Amino acid sequence: MDRLSPLLTQFAPQATLYFHGSSCQKTDFCPQQQRAYLHLIESGQGLVQIGQQQWSVNEPSLLFIPQGLAHQFVVPSDSSLALYCATLDCGAQAGNPLLSALPPCSLIPLEQCPDLKTVMCMIWQENQLQHCGYTTAVQRLTEYLLVLLLRWIMEKNPPEQGVLAGLADRKLAPLFNLLHQQPQRPWTLEGMALETGMSRARFAEHFRTVVGQTPADYLLGWRLSLARKKLLQGDGLKQIAPAVGYQSLTSFHRAFKQKLGVSPKEWLQQSHQAA
Repeated sequence: MDRLSPLLTQFAPQATLYFHGSSCQKTDFCPQQQRAYLHLIESGQGLVQIGQQQWSVNEPSLLFIPQGLAHQFVVPSDSSLALYCATLDCGAQAGNPLLSALPPCSLIPLEQCPDLKTVMCMIWQENQLQHCGYTTAVQRLTEYLLVLLLRWIMEKNPPEQGVLAGLADRKLAPLFNLLHQQPQRPWTLEGMALETGMSRARFAEHFRTVVGQTPADYLLGWRLSLARKKLLQGDGLKQIAPAVGYQSLTSFHRAFKQKLGVSPKEWLQQSHQAA
């Protein structure tokens, strides 16, 4: 069962090359509020520091910072890191639930995931040769890296709670696929429980334990993330409301304002001002 595509279809990552070279040229990276950072470290040794936390880099690795936090590489004076750095738009502005489910920093040695190592070599080659179309090739390969990273996390190191833990749970994963594909469906607690083969009470308890919120809260968050995405795309409220499960504009406005504190129109204005 493909557990990621229904979610990634709605929030497909879009990569932009940020830097390619040596840490001697660049060590500090500013915060990116609406974009994630992805770094490939081809060689060298040092540290990556986010606030007061540090992670050692001793071998070729992939580093992913989903919230786009400010960070720096700390490298001995007689050494350097060979870096490929990109930013990714993963739908943070609309509230992609994947981003909040990930740790603030994921550092994966490429030897632990041969697929990551293969793609890294392809990216490095494209950047070095710079044949026609290399920019587009590197962008698509970087987006593919994120898919490989998410697969690795789900299979090897799933978080204890959150949407990734839910997708890794064999009983909840089919339900998540349906929620992500059919947000407009008139979901009830009983209907969701039926899809998992559990009783209503057992399902509610299991979902909250694994995901860290109630089924209703997750569904509301998902619907409003899709609504914000559609607002940013320029869709009208009359089209958005039924597409995300609301049969009237009144109920959609009420849910939106209760969850986000502002009306859809006010949220869109604030988003444009912040961009």
